[in-house]
Amino acid sequence: MNAIINSTYFGELCALSAAICWSIAVIIFKSASKSLSPLLITALKNTIALFLFIVFFLIYGIPLWYDGFTTNDYIKIIISGCLGMGFGDILFIYALSKIGANRIAIINCFEPAVIYFFSIILLGTMLTFQQLLGFIIVITSLLIISYEKDQDDIDKKTKMYGLMLQITAIFLSSFGIVLIKPVLSKVAHSIDLQLWVTVFRLFPGFIVAWVIFLFQKNKETLLRPLKENSKVLGKILLSSGLGTFIALSFWIIGYANIEKPPIASIIGQTSVIFITILSWMILKEKISKVRILSMIIAILGVLLITIK
Repeated sequence: MNAIINSTYFGELCALSAAICWSIAVIIFKSASKSLSPLLITALKNTIALFLFIVFFLIYGIPLWYDGFTTNDYIKIIISGCLGMGFGDILFIYALSKIGANRIAIINCFEPAVIYFFSIILLGTMLTFQQLLGFIIVITSLLIISYEKDQDDIDKKTKMYGLMLQITAIFLSSFGIVLIKPVLSKVAHSIDLQLWVTVFRLFPGFIVAWVIFLFQKNKETLLRPLKENSKVLGKILLSSGLGTFIALSFWIIGYANIEKPPIASIIGQTSVIFITILSWMILKEKISKVRILSMIIAILGVLLITIK
Protein backbone atom coordinates (compact mmCIF):
# COMPACT_ATOMS: atom_id res chain seq x y z
CA MET A 1 0.00 0.00 0.00
CA ASN A 2 2.79 2.42 0.79
CA ALA A 3 4.57 1.97 -2.51
CA ILE A 4 4.07 4.86 -4.91
CA ILE A 5 2.91 3.46 -8.25
CA ASN A 6 5.07 4.71 -11.09
CA SER A 7 2.46 5.42 -13.73
CA THR A 8 1.83 8.66 -15.59
CA TYR A 9 -1.27 10.38 -14.24
CA PHE A 10 -2.00 7.49 -11.84
CA GLY A 11 -2.72 9.90 -8.98
CA GLU A 12 -4.92 12.08 -11.17
CA LEU A 13 -6.89 9.04 -12.36
CA CYS A 14 -7.43 7.92 -8.75
CA ALA A 15 -8.66 11.39 -7.72
CA LEU A 16 -10.99 11.49 -10.73
CA SER A 17 -12.28 8.00 -9.91
CA ALA A 18 -12.98 9.19 -6.36
CA ALA A 19 -14.99 12.14 -7.70
CA ILE A 20 -17.01 9.88 -10.02
CA CYS A 21 -17.71 7.28 -7.30
CA TRP A 22 -18.78 9.99 -4.85
CA SER A 23 -21.04 11.60 -7.46
CA ILE A 24 -22.83 8.30 -8.15
CA ALA A 25 -23.19 7.71 -4.40
CA VAL A 26 -24.79 11.14 -3.88
CA ILE A 27 -27.43 10.31 -6.51
CA ILE A 28 -28.18 6.98 -4.81
CA PHE A 29 -28.31 8.62 -1.36
CA LYS A 30 -30.83 11.12 -2.72
CA SER A 31 -32.94 8.30 -4.15
CA ALA A 32 -32.77 6.34 -0.87
CA SER A 33 -33.77 9.43 1.15
CA LYS A 34 -37.24 9.22 -0.41
CA SER A 35 -37.83 6.06 1.66
CA LEU A 36 -35.37 6.22 4.56
CA SER A 37 -34.66 8.79 7.25
CA PRO A 38 -31.39 10.70 6.62
CA LEU A 39 -30.38 9.75 10.17
CA LEU A 40 -30.77 6.03 9.43
CA ILE A 41 -29.00 6.41 6.08
CA THR A 42 -26.00 7.99 7.84
CA ALA A 43 -25.93 5.29 10.53
CA LEU A 44 -26.08 2.49 7.95
CA LYS A 45 -23.56 4.22 5.67
CA ASN A 46 -20.98 4.54 8.44
CA THR A 47 -21.60 0.97 9.62
CA ILE A 48 -21.18 -0.56 6.16
CA ALA A 49 -18.12 1.54 5.32
CA LEU A 50 -16.48 0.77 8.68
CA PHE A 51 -17.05 -2.96 8.14
CA LEU A 52 -15.60 -2.83 4.60
CA PHE A 53 -12.52 -0.94 5.77
CA ILE A 54 -11.89 -3.40 8.62
CA VAL A 55 -12.07 -6.30 6.15
CA PHE A 56 -9.76 -4.36 3.80
CA PHE A 57 -7.26 -3.75 6.62
CA LEU A 58 -7.25 -7.43 7.59
CA ILE A 59 -6.72 -8.58 4.00
CA TYR A 60 -3.82 -6.19 3.37
CA GLY A 61 -2.26 -6.57 6.80
CA ILE A 62 -2.87 -2.99 7.91
CA PRO A 63 -2.97 -2.79 11.75
CA LEU A 64 -6.38 -2.06 13.24
CA TRP A 65 -4.73 0.03 15.96
CA TYR A 66 -1.87 2.50 15.79
CA ASP A 67 -0.29 3.72 19.04
CA GLY A 68 2.10 6.27 17.58
CA PHE A 69 -0.05 9.30 18.35
CA THR A 70 -0.37 11.38 21.49
CA THR A 71 -3.55 11.45 23.59
CA ASN A 72 -4.25 14.90 22.18
CA ASP A 73 -4.01 13.49 18.65
CA TYR A 74 -6.56 10.77 19.38
CA ILE A 75 -8.91 13.34 20.93
CA LYS A 76 -8.64 15.47 17.78
CA ILE A 77 -9.45 12.45 15.59
CA ILE A 78 -12.48 11.58 17.73
CA ILE A 79 -13.83 15.15 17.72
CA SER A 80 -13.20 15.37 13.98
CA GLY A 81 -15.12 12.14 13.42
CA CYS A 82 -18.07 13.21 15.58
CA LEU A 83 -18.38 16.56 13.81
CA GLY A 84 -17.66 15.49 10.22
CA MET A 85 -18.67 11.84 9.86
CA GLY A 86 -21.43 12.07 12.46
CA PHE A 87 -23.32 15.36 12.74
CA GLY A 88 -22.00 16.75 9.45
CA ASP A 89 -23.06 13.73 7.39
CA ILE A 90 -26.49 13.60 9.04
CA LEU A 91 -27.12 17.24 8.11
CA PHE A 92 -25.73 16.63 4.61
CA ILE A 93 -28.20 13.80 3.91
CA TYR A 94 -31.05 15.89 5.38
CA ALA A 95 -30.11 18.78 3.08
CA LEU A 96 -29.83 16.41 0.11
CA SER A 97 -33.34 15.12 0.77
CA LYS A 98 -34.70 18.68 0.97
CA ILE A 99 -33.12 20.59 -1.93
CA GLY A 100 -31.78 17.97 -4.35
CA ALA A 101 -28.41 16.81 -5.60
CA ASN A 102 -27.44 19.55 -8.07
CA ARG A 103 -27.98 22.36 -5.54
CA ILE A 104 -25.97 20.39 -2.99
CA ALA A 105 -23.15 19.97 -5.50
CA ILE A 106 -22.88 23.72 -6.07
CA ILE A 107 -23.05 24.55 -2.37
CA ASN A 108 -20.24 22.05 -1.70
CA CYS A 109 -17.90 24.34 -3.62
CA PHE A 110 -18.04 26.48 -0.50
CA GLU A 111 -16.08 23.83 1.45
CA PRO A 112 -12.53 24.77 0.29
CA ALA A 113 -13.22 28.36 1.34
CA VAL A 114 -14.41 27.25 4.79
CA ILE A 115 -11.39 24.96 5.16
CA TYR A 116 -9.10 27.93 4.51
CA PHE A 117 -11.13 29.99 6.97
CA PHE A 118 -10.57 27.46 9.76
CA SER A 119 -6.92 27.03 8.69
CA ILE A 120 -6.39 30.73 9.40
CA ILE A 121 -7.98 30.42 12.84
CA LEU A 122 -6.54 27.06 13.97
CA LEU A 123 -3.27 26.77 12.04
CA GLY A 124 -2.31 30.38 11.44
CA THR A 125 -2.40 29.97 7.67
CA MET A 126 -2.09 33.24 5.78
CA LEU A 127 -4.75 34.07 3.19
CA THR A 128 -3.46 35.63 -0.04
CA PHE A 129 -5.35 38.25 -2.01
CA GLN A 130 -6.05 35.65 -4.70
CA GLN A 131 -7.56 33.26 -2.15
CA LEU A 132 -9.62 36.06 -0.61
CA LEU A 133 -10.96 36.88 -4.07
CA GLY A 134 -11.81 33.20 -4.59
CA PHE A 135 -13.58 33.15 -1.22
CA ILE A 136 -15.73 36.15 -2.25
CA ILE A 137 -16.52 34.57 -5.63
CA VAL A 138 -17.68 31.30 -4.03
CA ILE A 139 -19.93 33.21 -1.61
CA THR A 140 -21.33 35.10 -4.62
CA SER A 141 -22.27 31.79 -6.23
CA LEU A 142 -24.10 30.79 -3.03
CA LEU A 143 -26.05 34.06 -3.03
CA ILE A 144 -27.02 33.51 -6.67
CA ILE A 145 -28.40 30.04 -6.05
CA SER A 146 -30.07 31.16 -2.81
CA TYR A 147 -32.16 33.78 -4.62
CA GLU A 148 -32.80 31.65 -7.71
CA LYS A 149 -36.45 31.57 -8.77
CA ASP A 150 -37.60 28.00 -8.24
CA GLN A 151 -38.24 25.87 -11.29
CA ASP A 152 -39.26 22.84 -9.29
CA ASP A 153 -41.63 21.97 -6.47
CA ILE A 154 -39.41 23.25 -3.64
CA ASP A 155 -40.87 26.22 -1.80
CA LYS A 156 -38.62 29.08 -0.68
CA LYS A 157 -38.80 28.15 3.01
CA THR A 158 -37.74 24.54 2.33
CA LYS A 159 -34.95 25.71 0.03
CA MET A 160 -33.51 28.11 2.60
CA TYR A 161 -33.81 25.44 5.31
CA GLY A 162 -31.91 22.96 3.12
CA LEU A 163 -29.26 25.55 2.29
CA MET A 164 -28.69 26.29 5.98
CA LEU A 165 -28.47 22.57 6.78
CA GLN A 166 -25.83 22.05 4.09
CA ILE A 167 -23.81 25.14 5.02
CA THR A 168 -23.82 23.98 8.67
CA ALA A 169 -22.70 20.52 7.52
CA ILE A 170 -19.84 22.10 5.56
CA PHE A 171 -18.68 24.13 8.58
CA LEU A 172 -18.72 21.01 10.80
CA SER A 173 -16.92 18.88 8.23
CA SER A 174 -14.35 21.58 7.40
CA PHE A 175 -13.57 22.20 11.07
CA GLY A 176 -13.03 18.46 11.49
CA ILE A 177 -10.71 18.30 8.48
CA VAL A 178 -8.56 21.22 9.64
CA LEU A 179 -8.49 19.85 13.20
CA ILE A 180 -6.76 16.62 12.11
CA LYS A 181 -4.43 18.23 9.57
CA PRO A 182 -1.50 18.30 12.07
CA VAL A 183 -2.20 14.63 12.86
CA LEU A 184 -2.14 13.67 9.17
CA SER A 185 1.09 15.64 8.74
CA LYS A 186 2.77 13.28 11.22
CA VAL A 187 2.01 10.30 8.96
CA ALA A 188 2.49 12.03 5.60
CA HIS A 189 5.09 9.36 4.75
CA SER A 190 2.58 6.50 4.95
CA ILE A 191 -0.56 5.96 2.88
CA ASP A 192 -1.56 3.16 5.28
CA LEU A 193 -1.49 5.47 8.30
CA GLN A 194 -3.25 8.29 6.46
CA LEU A 195 -5.98 5.79 5.60
CA TRP A 196 -6.01 4.58 9.23
CA VAL A 197 -6.61 8.12 10.53
CA THR A 198 -9.39 8.67 8.02
CA VAL A 199 -11.06 5.36 8.85
CA PHE A 200 -10.70 5.91 12.60
CA ARG A 201 -12.79 9.09 12.10
CA LEU A 202 -15.60 6.83 10.92
CA PHE A 203 -15.88 5.11 14.30
CA PRO A 204 -17.08 8.12 16.36
CA GLY A 205 -19.28 9.09 13.40
CA PHE A 206 -20.77 5.60 13.53
CA ILE A 207 -21.43 5.95 17.28
CA VAL A 208 -22.97 9.45 16.99
CA ALA A 209 -25.42 8.40 14.27
CA TRP A 210 -26.58 5.24 16.07
CA VAL A 211 -26.87 6.91 19.50
CA ILE A 212 -29.09 9.63 18.03
CA PHE A 213 -31.12 7.01 16.18
CA LEU A 214 -31.64 4.90 19.32
CA PHE A 215 -33.13 7.93 21.08
CA GLN A 216 -35.77 8.34 18.38
CA LYS A 217 -39.27 7.43 19.57
CA ASN A 218 -40.35 6.21 16.12
CA LYS A 219 -37.51 3.74 15.51
CA GLU A 220 -39.85 1.01 14.27
CA THR A 221 -41.42 3.38 11.74
CA LEU A 222 -37.98 4.48 10.52
CA LEU A 223 -36.84 0.85 10.10
CA ARG A 224 -40.00 -0.32 8.33
CA PRO A 225 -38.88 0.61 4.77
CA LEU A 226 -35.84 -1.69 5.18
CA LYS A 227 -38.12 -4.60 6.04
CA GLU A 228 -40.66 -3.88 3.33
CA ASN A 229 -38.35 -3.05 0.44
CA SER A 230 -35.06 -4.91 -0.05
CA LYS A 231 -34.10 -2.52 -2.87
CA VAL A 232 -33.67 0.27 -0.32
CA LEU A 233 -31.01 -1.71 1.57
CA GLY A 234 -29.35 -2.47 -1.77
CA LYS A 235 -29.13 1.25 -2.50
CA ILE A 236 -27.50 1.90 0.88
CA LEU A 237 -25.01 -0.95 0.40
CA LEU A 238 -24.06 0.30 -3.07
CA SER A 239 -23.84 3.99 -2.14
CA SER A 240 -21.85 3.28 1.05
CA GLY A 241 -19.42 1.07 -0.84
CA LEU A 242 -18.97 3.61 -3.63
CA GLY A 243 -19.20 6.87 -1.72
CA THR A 244 -17.35 6.10 1.49
CA PHE A 245 -15.21 2.99 1.01
CA ILE A 246 -14.08 3.12 -2.65
CA ALA A 247 -14.14 6.92 -3.11
CA LEU A 248 -12.23 7.54 0.11
CA SER A 249 -9.61 4.92 -0.78
CA PHE A 250 -9.17 6.33 -4.29
CA TRP A 251 -8.90 9.85 -2.88
CA ILE A 252 -6.16 9.08 -0.35
CA ILE A 253 -4.13 7.04 -2.87
CA GLY A 254 -4.60 9.74 -5.50
CA TYR A 255 -3.64 12.54 -3.10
CA ALA A 256 -0.46 10.66 -2.16
CA ASN A 257 0.50 10.16 -5.82
CA ILE A 258 -0.13 13.69 -7.08
CA GLU A 259 2.93 15.94 -6.82
CA LYS A 260 0.92 19.15 -6.40
CA PRO A 261 -1.84 18.75 -3.75
CA PRO A 262 -3.98 21.62 -5.15
CA ILE A 263 -4.41 19.56 -8.32
CA ALA A 264 -6.10 16.86 -6.24
CA SER A 265 -8.52 19.43 -4.80
CA ILE A 266 -9.34 20.75 -8.26
CA ILE A 267 -9.99 17.24 -9.61
CA GLY A 268 -12.17 16.57 -6.57
CA GLN A 269 -14.35 19.54 -7.50
CA THR A 270 -15.25 17.87 -10.82
CA SER A 271 -17.86 16.01 -8.76
CA VAL A 272 -19.94 19.21 -9.07
CA ILE A 273 -20.21 18.61 -12.80
CA PHE A 274 -20.80 14.86 -12.50
CA ILE A 275 -23.51 15.27 -9.84
CA THR A 276 -25.27 17.98 -11.85
CA ILE A 277 -25.34 15.81 -14.99
CA LEU A 278 -26.37 12.63 -13.15
CA SER A 279 -29.10 14.40 -11.16
CA TRP A 280 -30.56 15.66 -14.43
CA MET A 281 -30.32 12.27 -16.18
CA ILE A 282 -31.37 9.96 -13.32
CA LEU A 283 -33.30 12.03 -10.79
CA LYS A 284 -34.85 14.30 -13.44
CA GLU A 285 -33.83 17.40 -11.47
CA LYS A 286 -34.07 20.59 -13.51
CA ILE A 287 -30.94 22.52 -14.41
CA SER A 288 -31.60 26.21 -14.87
CA LYS A 289 -29.31 28.76 -16.49
CA VAL A 290 -28.92 30.33 -13.05
CA ARG A 291 -27.61 27.06 -11.58
CA ILE A 292 -25.17 26.60 -14.45
CA LEU A 293 -23.92 30.16 -13.94
CA SER A 294 -23.65 29.59 -10.20
CA MET A 295 -21.71 26.35 -10.79
CA ILE A 296 -19.23 28.04 -13.15
CA ILE A 297 -18.69 30.93 -10.72
CA ALA A 298 -18.23 28.50 -7.81
CA ILE A 299 -15.65 26.41 -9.69
CA LEU A 300 -13.78 29.60 -10.66
CA GLY A 301 -13.69 30.61 -6.99
CA VAL A 302 -12.38 27.17 -5.99
CA LEU A 303 -9.61 27.42 -8.59
CA LEU A 304 -8.50 30.78 -7.17
CA ILE A 305 -8.49 29.36 -3.64
CA THR A 306 -6.56 26.16 -4.42
CA ILE A 307 -4.09 27.23 -7.14
CA LYS A 308 -1.05 29.05 -5.78
